[in-house]
Amino acid sequence: MIDFLFPQYCTNCGRESKEALCLRCWKDFKKYFILNQQNRCERCSHQLKNNTCLFCNSRHLFFEKLIALYEYNSFTKTLLLDWKYNNNLNVYRIFLKDVLKIVKMIQPDRMGYISSSKFGKKYRSYDVLEKLLKEIHKITQIPYGKDIRKIKKNKQSKGKQVERFFNVLFSLGLTIEFHTINKYLLIEDTTTTGATINEAARLLKEAGVKEVIGLSIFLEDFEEESLWSQ
Repeated sequence: MIDFLFPQYCTNCGRESKEALCLRCWKDFKKYFILNQQNRCERCSHQLKNNTCLFCNSRHLFFEKLIALYEYNSFTKTLLLDWKYNNNLNVYRIFLKDVLKIVKMIQPDRMGYISSSKFGKKYRSYDVLEKLLKEIHKITQIPYGKDIRKIKKNKQSKGKQVERFFNVLFSLGLTIEFHTINKYLLIEDTTTTGATINEAARLLKEAGVKEVIGLSIFLEDFEEESLWSQ
């Protein structure tokens, strides 16, 4: 009766579906699962160019490893926007099992994420990763927290790639929830330039964390004519 009165629809195609994706779109979505792809860097998950990782070779990395689950493209962007700005909490269940599998494999001492700044909360009053980590915590009992926050107004989705990369410097800070541990799993919804997650890892290392592993749900592969080839 509830489904009849309040039908749900597929985020991607608009067909009626009890889940965020209908079966047809779910099959298409799984095509972008990065862990099943070859020619990827073992450390940062980016595509290799002539057996070389331009991402890793272009900077000093503060994290030990960045694991990415899905490509960020026009298909997956629809899901991300529905999750982040329409508060469609059904979306996170699409990749919950994949995230849980990685967490169990890594066995971190603590999980965390970068919470929205007061500027970001102007557009949404919730942190999209909080519910996901809360669910993971219920299953694994691994503690988590809003250990990192944005302290400078900075929107990574706008501006040229070079500007987006350098604007993130000194834009983050640790919260009072943070306490030093050995192995830390830093979860990010989307990695584009990689500057935010690397800056967060730098802060964690400075605070005494020995090993920082990043887990990005969506990863945008950069083009050759980008920051890293300049």
